[in-house]
Amino acid sequence: MDYLTPDRITTQLQLWLASEKPDWRDIVVRPLDVTLGAGFSADIFFVDVDYVDPAGPQNQTLVVRRQPMDLEVVFGSSLALQGKMMAALYARGDLPVPPWIGMHLDPDILGLPFLVMGKVEGECAKQKPNYNLDGWLVDMTPDQRRASFTNAITAFATLATIDWRDGFEFLAQPDNGAPGLDQYVGALEAWHRAAGQGRPMPIVDTAMTYVRANMPADAGVNVLWGDPTPSNVMFAPDGSVNALIDWELAALGPAELDLAWWLYFDDLFGRRFGVTRLEGLPGRDETIAIWEAASGQKAQHLDYYDIVAALRMALVAVGAFDRQVGIGNIPATNRSLQDNFMTLYLAEKLGLPIPELGPDFAAFMQNLVPLEDKAA
Repeated sequence: MDYLTPDRITTQLQLWLASEKPDWRDIVVRPLDVTLGAGFSADIFFVDVDYVDPAGPQNQTLVVRRQPMDLEVVFGSSLALQGKMMAALYARGDLPVPPWIGMHLDPDILGLPFLVMGKVEGECAKQKPNYNLDGWLVDMTPDQRRASFTNAITAFATLATIDWRDGFEFLAQPDNGAPGLDQYVGALEAWHRAAGQGRPMPIVDTAMTYVRANMPADAGVNVLWGDPTPSNVMFAPDGSVNALIDWELAALGPAELDLAWWLYFDDLFGRRFGVTRLEGLPGRDETIAIWEAASGQKAQHLDYYDIVAALRMALVAVGAFDRQVGIGNIPATNRSLQDNFMTLYLAEKLGLPIPELGPDFAAFMQNLVPLEDKAA
């Protein structure tokens, strides 16, 4: 909203923090970056805060994430779910996540619902420019790269050891079926119906039918991060993990879905983009072995989960396409709704005619806001 000037934002946040954190006194909020609209699916900005708590004077940088209420990219995206997930993980203390501050789901303070977390120092493996071509990973030795990704895979694999009934019941979506794969696929079907808007999407439609018809009967029920990619890991200089960020897609389902999502993006930013992967980064088989060792379970049905991951990413692409059309970056006649990297992957997996990518897809990709802008 236009009336939200930096001064008004800092004043409103200062009042909110005073009510949210009763043990914080003498709170002073200073803007570091209050440019709205910085994120892919949310507005993200930073503020610096001074306060006094029982331990004495304190200072920290906070990340404020506002949730847009239009031009939805991820169907059913819920700031409340994301906030509950971060709060639950932070309270556990056994998985690296940003310090949890709180959330406010009414638009009366900042014009939109928002959550606040502590800023985590570190570097993510950026998607633009491709981390295989530029950035801190390029400057590492192969052994350091392997260790860094091993740390990240190990971190998210430990989610598979959490009993979802131990504080994560809020992830259940009974309207979409029983907790687990049935519920996960039910949510995908609801997303598919909403994204399609009555439009035929031959490859995506076929993939959705396949995913429902071929569900493994022995799938587990686990807590899922939902978006495990190198761009959502904040790495320390030594390659250890400072935090896993962006829990917008958290859900219940088989733990292999998180593994499949990581493998999908590894393939996307290497082979699919025609880029040689950096030496030392774990390949598919090594990644699976690392995940199995950390999760304590055998990865099963990965061919199926590969298709589920690709379908979900194809639905993200549909939302991104509609958003780009909605803000006027590309025309509605742009062919990338049907022909993109995500549908190409699905066509390969399902034995369908391969879509051709051309100037329309290049225009679509050029206008996307970089995913790494979602950092904490």
